[in-house]
Amino acid sequence: MSERLSYLFQQYFNKTETPAERDELMQFINKPGSEMLVQRLMEEVFKSNQFEDDLFPAGARDRMLHAALGDPVSDDLDEKIMPLRKRTNKFIYVAAAILVLALSFGIYQYRLRKSNDTLAAGKIHHDVSPGGDKAILILANGAKIQLNDAQNGKLVQQGNTAVVKLTNGSLAYVPGSQAGITSLMNTMATPRGGQYRLQLPDGTVVMLNAESSISYPTAFTGKSRNVSISGEAYFEVAKNKKMPFVVSFGNQKVEVLGTHFDIRAYSEQPGKTTLLEGSVKISNGNQKHLLVPGQQAVYDTGARKFDVKTVDTEDVVAWKNGLFLFDNTELEQVVLELARWYNIDVEYRGPKPQLNFTGLVKRNIPLSKALKLLETTGGIKFTIAANKVIIEKK
Repeated sequence: MSERLSYLFQQYFNKTETPAERDELMQFINKPGSEMLVQRLMEEVFKSNQFEDDLFPAGARDRMLHAALGDPVSDDLDEKIMPLRKRTNKFIYVAAAILVLALSFGIYQYRLRKSNDTLAAGKIHHDVSPGGDKAILILANGAKIQLNDAQNGKLVQQGNTAVVKLTNGSLAYVPGSQAGITSLMNTMATPRGGQYRLQLPDGTVVMLNAESSISYPTAFTGKSRNVSISGEAYFEVAKNKKMPFVVSFGNQKVEVLGTHFDIRAYSEQPGKTTLLEGSVKISNGNQKHLLVPGQQAVYDTGARKFDVKTVDTEDVVAWKNGLFLFDNTELEQVVLELARWYNIDVEYRGPKPQLNFTGLVKRNIPLSKALKLLETTGGIKFTIAANKVIIEKK
């Protein structure tokens, strides 16, 4: 079995694995009792990869591996598996692959359990739980319903449409009689530390990320299906060639007939539209662009045009699949994501560390564990005090 597993590891790290081989590898990694064998094979694969240039000082390569596996390392190391000051594509892939396995499939958790899975004594006054399914429904008359506290079943009648909380916790609009259709505007809003799934009256599915909102009619009438959002939302739009689906955010509009896409429109960053399948037309005034699957559009206000690039769509929608995914992401952005999900304040003491991170962190773990994963990379120290995280450079 070890020979087969060694082959699967090498295929995975070379990015030459088939879907079946990837599934076989992940199934083995998830088996109880596989930790030590997996660790040994990770060491073999990592040490067998050669890099085009000398990125690290002597001995740093082995210490980086131990950092990824959760082994004790000295605090004076300047570089470990993360953060990354400079990179080659090959190094990024191998480092990220090590972290995906270590952080997502149990090796890291196994090691932490063996060596006190907490931050240093006295640093945690209390822990912070992760976010969950929380949202407020604001009806046309201004009445508000706390969806996370509401019972399953029909909540209210809005015109010809019944508003129902499903057994899976999501909200659905169930159209009634088509005679004399009445359309009312509703809004769903998620707080910091919340997310929620919504099914619109046409069957379109929307997933709202934390600190986001969507306004929509209880029945789609006219020539188009119009909604508006803030924050981040993932859409799976029901097909209707006769009635385009239009999403408005800021000064931009996205028009589709039926497709899957993600819009990130938080106020502190430029809006990003990422297409997973189908096609969308995005516009900002007279500027228009047609996206194809795998493309992301960001409006450049200086150049007054859309900046379009190809991205890994799985990275973009990792949040809806229960993950934080960081790819050479700046510390400030990493902390912003954590603050929004765990509903915490952040304070920097001293100079703000200039660090970038690559790896996966599950969104369902307590804040202390998420910070532990970041802190073991070196160069940074986190302290949880009440509902605040204090960040200092080591």
